Amino acid sequence: MNFFYRIGPQPLTGICNFQRESKPAVIFSGAPTQEGLSHGHGASVKMPALKPHQKPVFDYRALRLMVGLVALALPVVVKAIASTPISSISASYYTEARDVFVGLLFVIGALMWAYNGHTQMEKWVSKIASISAIIVAIFPTACDICPSDLKSAIHYVAAVVLFSTIAYFCLGPFKKNTKGQKGKKGRRALVYTACGWIIIGCMLVVGLSKLTLPVELVNALAITFIAEFIALWAFGAAWIVAGKVIPQLVDKDDQLILF
Repeated sequence: MNFFYRIGPQPLTGICNFQRESKPAVIFSGAPTQEGLSHGHGASVKMPALKPHQKPVFDYRALRLMVGLVALALPVVVKAIASTPISSISASYYTEARDVFVGLLFVIGALMWAYNGHTQMEKWVSKIASISAIIVAIFPTACDICPSDLKSAIHYVAAVVLFSTIAYFCLGPFKKNTKGQKGKKGRRALVYTACGWIIIGCMLVVGLSKLTLPVELVNALAITFIAEFIALWAFGAAWIVAGKVIPQLVDKDDQLILF
């Protein structure tokens, strides 16, 4: 009798205690560790640590590399596709290269939006650059036979903001991380400094030429196109170098391995 009594129905105090004392479940991804499983009921299950040989899903260096490659390709591709001479990169909007011009600017905008940098300041500047690139794409510049209007004014302001943000990255965060360094880091610092000041110089050339020279002469000499071409290549070069893919400019343990 005692035996059957012991194995019969028991009070539900255990269930009541479990409901009162149990902790919220821990949501995790991946297989639980042995340490987490060994503690039994109510124990937190730890997420497995990233193994040394595992790579992150998305690499900021690859993102920088893609931004740089698109910036390098933009002036070359639109110039090759445009069937008529263009006085500026933005003037390709009125040629057969319009879709490519707009599309590549949207790509730059998307990549810059995805790039958050290493500080809050870098994050917000990259977002400003992203929005500026999109605005440059959707608000066309004035053409040779089109008078300047509000759309073209918005285009010019957005272009200035875009190039200014790129110069900021060259002379600010990129250079800061290599400032005072020797060897390969020192070489990268020189590239960032040169590219940043080249971009600023090109912006000044465009602005001064429009203020001091006749429009016909500026267009005939393609001053704006040449300055924008150089600025975009400086933009692309700086971001490719920041992508740490060139062996001569980055230590082996910090180099981006594509394949």
